[in-house]
Amino acid sequence: MIAALPALKAAVAALLEARGERALSGLVAGAELALAAPAERWTIGSREVHAARLALAVDAPAFAALTADAARLAAVKDAFASAVRTPETELADLSLVLRLPGAGRGWNQVYREAALPSAPERPDPDAVLGGAAALLEASGDALGAAMLRRARLEAAPVPGSSGLALVRLVVRLDPADRAALDRDGARAERLQRAVRSAGTRAAEAVASVELATALSPRCAAPAPPLGAAAPEARLARALEARGAVAVPIRRDDSGPGGAGVELAVVTSGELLRVRITAAPGRERGRRGFRAEELRAITVAAADLATPEQAGELAALLCGDVDPA
Repeated sequence: MIAALPALKAAVAALLEARGERALSGLVAGAELALAAPAERWTIGSREVHAARLALAVDAPAFAALTADAARLAAVKDAFASAVRTPETELADLSLVLRLPGAGRGWNQVYREAALPSAPERPDPDAVLGGAAALLEASGDALGAAMLRRARLEAAPVPGSSGLALVRLVVRLDPADRAALDRDGARAERLQRAVRSAGTRAAEAVASVELATALSPRCAAPAPPLGAAAPEARLARALEARGAVAVPIRRDDSGPGGAGVELAVVTSGELLRVRITAAPGRERGRRGFRAEELRAITVAAADLATPEQAGELAALLCGDVDPA
């Protein structure tokens, strides 16, 4: 079987040679000929023909020479039109394309092989919160940074977004931190801006940043974020052992030692408040803590240094001992 395209190219080169266009003949002979599209059906007068669209891929020097001289390019196209013209065929168009080094073909033949780059993985949520916290610290908001380091981040793509991908971020804060931000709108906005800045990527933009409360099982004492050895954790475990529930409602990381926290304690149908401070209060009872009014108590962190001390306070809160 005759290779149609190489035979056509050889015929055009010979025709150009016969017309005295030796340089153009050599140029065509060294080029790569391909079909640019399926043949089209044309009606010319009383006859119907198949019109071919061809692509001639040439190296850079030949491409520059032909595109710089319209007459020479027209001579090449005319030679192809003459070679293709028969009672049943015509030349619809001849496109000149640049042959890619190494590929030996024009971009029109290889572009489908170019794979789109895979989108980079979304960064770990902790990394986003860490970056946002570092930004707040650099801006002088150490308290806001501490809130983010206690938080958790959720991310979900926004469906139906066209163009750049969008993501929705939800920052789940400690209940005490979330309550504090309700009273401090300026800090809440700073947290949202910092998270938006840390979460924005080249392949994905942040559509919204929402502040929400951390989830916790109903009727279960939440695990305090200060670590297993922290006074708050010991007291929460001691209260849980007695059937009580402790929930942090306010924190103060700016005080001495950064250990200030206020807990809401529910026991035997009563609601009490317990404040844990970094330093002992000036008025202390015989157990190292002092009662404030009827439903509040303040205790120094040092007085919750052991599980036994935490259990003693839990017993007091649950009404098992006399606070006097």
